[in-house]
Amino acid sequence: MRRLFVLFLAFALTGCSGLVPVLSSTSTAAPTASPRVEVQTVVVTVLVTHVVTQTPSSTPTATLTPIPTFTPESTTLTAAAGTGITTPSATAATSTTPLASPAVTGTSATATLPADAGGGLFTNLTRSTDHFALNCQPDTVTFGVSTTNPNVTEVDLFYRMEDQVSGSISGWIDIGKMTSDQSGNFTMNFTASMVDRDRRSHKAWLDYQFVGLSKAGQVLGRSARIVKQVTFTLDCSG
Repeated sequence: MRRLFVLFLAFALTGCSGLVPVLSSTSTAAPTASPRVEVQTVVVTVLVTHVVTQTPSSTPTATLTPIPTFTPESTTLTAAAGTGITTPSATAATSTTPLASPAVTGTSATATLPADAGGGLFTNLTRSTDHFALNCQPDTVTFGVSTTNPNVTEVDLFYRMEDQVSGSISGWIDIGKMTSDQSGNFTMNFTASMVDRDRRSHKAWLDYQFVGLSKAGQVLGRSARIVKQVTFTLDCSG
């Protein structure tokens, strides 16, 4: 019995020894490495664009350019009732047949008038000189005209400039009504400064024509176009 107990105890000790793990240097597990965290720094460059607002130093001023007025030469003489606005007609052609110079107030003109100068309406067409200038004397031409038609209450004087060098001719301009003595006689002092600035030249002919109007503004008749008889110059040497 005692021997059986010893064997049993020996057997028990042997079995327990098999359960004890054998530690070996080769079986020692390496410690697990901790994960490595890499931190990268990202540099972002921000470009800031400055918008420069330009403020004008002053408010722009609009420039107005006047549009030149062109008066075409008309071939018909018309007038609306009550307006008194007329244009010379080509039917009043200038005749080259000379007559004796008419009576003139003041200095007598040397050039003669055409045969049909009065156009059947006017008589005693006069002018004080055949030459006038802008910057010296004489600087005025006094025009005169008469009519026996009692219906003529207004006479307008038309003129145009004909350059004696280039031959260019301007359109006709109504310079305005002449002064009436209420007895059928009309006069006007036409000064050189009354010639339109755009129509002045160093030396030119001042052509002219008389137009008779009624009280209602109706055209009753016209004189002939009297051309190349009055010289306009800018100075005395012209």
